[in-house]
Amino acid sequence: MPLTATFWQLGTKWVNVLLLSITYKGVSIRLFWTVTAEKGCSDNTERQAILQQFIDEFGAESIRFVTADREFCSKDWLEFLIENKISYRLRIKANYQITNARGESVRASHLCRSLKTGERRELRKKRLLWNQSVFVAVCRKPDGDNVLVISNEQSGKILLEYGERWKIETLFGILKTRGFRLEDTHLTEIARISKLLSLLTIAVSWAMLAGEFENQVTRLKTKKHGKLEKSIFRLGFETLRNCFCQLTTNFRQKQRFKQLTLLLSCI
Repeated sequence: MPLTATFWQLGTKWVNVLLLSITYKGVSIRLFWTVTAEKGCSDNTERQAILQQFIDEFGAESIRFVTADREFCSKDWLEFLIENKISYRLRIKANYQITNARGESVRASHLCRSLKTGERRELRKKRLLWNQSVFVAVCRKPDGDNVLVISNEQSGKILLEYGERWKIETLFGILKTRGFRLEDTHLTEIARISKLLSLLTIAVSWAMLAGEFENQVTRLKTKKHGKLEKSIFRLGFETLRNCFCQLTTNFRQKQRFKQLTLLLSCI
């Protein structure tokens, strides 16, 4: 369950959206969000509130784990997750103080000193961060940047599970340049943006369902690298767009559109 944010500027006004989503077939689907007119990262109160919405609706036990990037990791946020017994995969900053194998407090980057470029490692023993026992996985990227991810459990694939967080970037692309072009609306009123996000959430879900439906009729080809020739979202998006554009002139598209509208009852 990725927690992340996106923001943009229109003139002198900022639009900041904090998103909590679930991952589904390579895309994050938004469940809850808050919109503010502030620049910068959200605070712990806002993060806790949006996750509490999910807990109130579905229960903490339905969360496999929460994943988030460095700017979302703090002492208070970690304590909130632990108190609510929520699993996590959180990236931490390199300058945070954490214990090493001898129990000494060191900079988190110290744990990556012996790593080679591209190497990944999941440390065996728990470490202390803000007086909380955590498991740690580390990686050194080709550009030299160190990735340090903490978890409440040693799964053997902590870094891979943290990578679920990047599926939200696919959603941002869908909402913006590769799909619905959200920023082109030039809306700045918070209430209107929030309502628009509600509609776009339905639209994204509809496109995903339409893509799955269409893929059952005409299977997408798999390329040599193992990926589909186009995403399920793109297939559904193009299918719906073709239906809308030819609704009054093409009887076949009209019949298909009737079938696709039935998918809305699944959302």
